[in-house]
Amino acid sequence: MVGGTPEENRDILTRLLQGKGDAAHEAAVAANVAMLMRLHGQEDLKANAQTVLDVLRNGTAYDRVTALAARG
Repeated sequence: MVGGTPEENRDILTRLLQGKGDAAHEAAVAANVAMLMRLHGQEDLKANAQTVLDVLRNGTAYDRVTALAARG
């Protein structure tokens, strides 16, 4: 994976959180978050990764981030 300018990276992240990211970015985020979930007691890495992918793909992640940003 290769990043870009801050603006390009913002756009990549926005697309990812809206469920429109590319497979490599989705996989990287899912793997990392699945491991974090395991550290917090959710042992099934495959299920964790699927949960992350579901949250990314259905737009929930974007909704939560924008709600947090709106709070200031």
